[in-house]
Amino acid sequence: MLDQSEKRILEILSKDLLVTKGELVNRLSREGLDSVELGLNRLRQMGYIEKVESLGTAFVITQSGMRAMKELTI
Repeated sequence: MLDQSEKRILEILSKDLLVTKGELVNRLSREGLDSVELGLNRLRQMGYIEKVESLGTAFVITQSGMRAMKELTI
């Protein structure tokens, strides 16, 4: 079961596809959600997102994450 911040992270990534960690923290903190680091780690463990490092740390949604998002919206 996903908590509110994990669901929101998936929603953001399903729309933007690639988001930096800083962007996620800023967006979620503006919405009053915290525990971003914990949410990112749990979603990575579930295989819903992947970490990408090039000019900083960013995250992308996986096919499993997209399927999970679709199940949440049904």
